Amino acid sequence: MKIVIGFDDTIFDTYKLTQTLLNNLKKAGYKSAEFKEIYKKAKEKKSDFNQKEIIDLLINLDFDNKMGVTAEIASLLKNSENFIYPDFYKFFNNFNKKDLILLSFGLTSLQKKKIKNSKVNNFFDKIYITDNKMEKLESIYRKYSIERLFFIDDKASEIDQAEKLLTGIVTIKIERLRGVYSIIKSEKTNFVVKNLSQAEKIIKKLTTKEK
Repeated sequence: MKIVIGFDDTIFDTYKLTQTLLNNLKKAGYKSAEFKEIYKKAKEKKSDFNQKEIIDLLINLDFDNKMGVTAEIASLLKNSENFIYPDFYKFFNNFNKKDLILLSFGLTSLQKKKIKNSKVNNFFDKIYITDNKMEKLESIYRKYSIERLFFIDDKASEIDQAEKLLTGIVTIKIERLRGVYSIIKSEKTNFVVKNLSQAEKIIKKLTTKEK
């Protein structure tokens, strides 16, 4: 058995990170009007704008005290462990490390820092950070073709693509409270869960039946 798990909004609370950043910047003296302007510019910069991208976009926009924003982001990223969903640790303790694979989208220094500083490295046998999750997932699927493969992720399009391309894979769409992609429903996923505790029960039930 291998369990492939996404990062953002699956084990990492992106919403909490974003809100903490914005609240801290407000305390530092930014006004609501300034934030509205930042959001407006960010949306103009990228049409498919979502909460995950705002952190990247904030440090690339031209406005006063850019160094202050950069420093605040650096401080939050240094403590990325604070934004790991608590249920992840219980989930990990119920499975063998050799069966867990982290698969994250985003070949950026920001994403790498989030993962490194979240200190999840020791919980996974393999960690893949890629700009093409499906290509890497297919590679994992081929490598472990004789084993049962589970894929837990929050993004419906990736879940549906996995179901279409990879015969026999068990897909679990996680819909976290306030998760960016929670409201976008999957057409093909095998299971929908609200947290990793529910995912754990499904995996245990399926693997127990096979023994």
